Amino acid sequence: MSTRSRTAGVSVSAAGSTIPVMKRASTSTLASAHHAGEVKMSVIASSKQPAATKRRAALGELAVAPTEGKGDGKADGKKAGAAERRPLASTQSQQPLRRTTRAASTVDVKPEPVASKRKAGPTATRRPGISRANSAATTASGSTAASSTAATRPTRALKETASLSEVSGPATKRFRASATPEDVLGDAQYDDDNHELDVRSPKRRRAKDDGWTDLDAEDEGDPTMVAEYVVDAFKYMVEIEKNTMPDANYMEKQDELQWKMRGILNDWIIEVHSKFRLLPETLLIAINLIDRFLSLRMVSLVKFQLVGLTALFVAAKYEEVICPSITHFLHMTDGGYEVGEILRAERYLLSTLQFDLSYPNPLHFLRRVSKADAYDVHVRTIAKFFIEISCLEHKLIAFPPSMLAAAAMWLGRLCLDRGDWHANMVHYSEYAQHELLPCAQVMLDYIINPDLDTASAFYKKYASKKHLKASVFVRDWASHRWPESADGVSPDQGNELAVEFGGEVQAPPPAVES
Repeated sequence: MSTRSRTAGVSVSAAGSTIPVMKRASTSTLASAHHAGEVKMSVIASSKQPAATKRRAALGELAVAPTEGKGDGKADGKKAGAAERRPLASTQSQQPLRRTTRAASTVDVKPEPVASKRKAGPTATRRPGISRANSAATTASGSTAASSTAATRPTRALKETASLSEVSGPATKRFRASATPEDVLGDAQYDDDNHELDVRSPKRRRAKDDGWTDLDAEDEGDPTMVAEYVVDAFKYMVEIEKNTMPDANYMEKQDELQWKMRGILNDWIIEVHSKFRLLPETLLIAINLIDRFLSLRMVSLVKFQLVGLTALFVAAKYEEVICPSITHFLHMTDGGYEVGEILRAERYLLSTLQFDLSYPNPLHFLRRVSKADAYDVHVRTIAKFFIEISCLEHKLIAFPPSMLAAAAMWLGRLCLDRGDWHANMVHYSEYAQHELLPCAQVMLDYIINPDLDTASAFYKKYASKKHLKASVFVRDWASHRWPESADGVSPDQGNELAVEFGGEVQAPPPAVES
């Protein structure tokens, strides 16, 4: 970084836009200048000293344009720059200035009025061609001395702002990224340039769970209910349920299999599951593994049962605390397979699914929705019956586990006449009533089908006292509510729920008992 010559005089342009430099003088001269409150400035003619002119240009100074008419230019320069002179606070308070080498841009900026005790003279106008960078450097030279009086000169601050708006144009409004109005009110209430509110925008749409009450607040402090994490946990389950959804039309890729064979295999798996007294979650995981594997691989009819048995074996090891051994599973096949076949099938099934067993079980969503139903055990038992219909009815493969649980709960409450699907049910299931009607209709069609096999393992399982005879009760309820017509063809067949409940609005939540 080059240093400025101490012997050079102080250079200033006619407009006062160059960097002031203290001139070395005698003690008496400095004393008189300090007493007067200002230091005399001199102008070095650029035409006589080209080397000095280049040095000043490198330091950010401006060459003075030649004055018109006769004279040495000192008097004219003194008159033109009289309005731009400022008294220095002290010789020690002057700070070193930053030099700039930025290219000059020709901007016409009006000079600022200088505040002084004496009456200011006529302000000299700035000549065209003065760069914006040099003007900023000149202004910075007196920033230290003027900082003490900046608070008392609001007029100057306002004029500085006005001059900047003339140079850079109108300022653009900016919002804080942490809490933008768009995040609070939405884009629909802003005009095209997103600067001001659009008064013509419609009102915000009412939430489908409007009026719900926080039922997790009563569980705070209970470590078994994990109220602090339950919301995030179920949001995560809703996100990953799409990754474990099988292809709803995978049977079209199979040459030797049909949808009816899937129902027969899964009914046999339900029977094995009941004899081993496994958890309900184990059954639904096994069915999901079968459907996902068949969505990716073609299976022959001979190996079809092996796929189902292997899926149940993997699900039991994943979910059960005490898992049956492989010999117990082989016993259920009457010696149709060997231990090596099941182990090889297990490795092939897991590698095909990339060891992804993160299946969000519908029973987890059912327990969450049951919280808004005060954990009614009768409704939940019937809801389990409706959920397990998905093991036999292939039309329910297209619905995610969260919707299966919500639709089963909605039908269970309808069977037992537990009231409307209110706001709390909507919030904790994340589905409104009109969203559940297509899924619930498929479940209802399976029940009212006259060809329903009442001798199947699935129907017998829920006809027992352990499950409150749910299958028998639901079939009688459906047949009485939607009786079969005389000719066997009903005008609303397959659309009963939409006709009866399609026009209902959202019910408010039940009153909280004090």
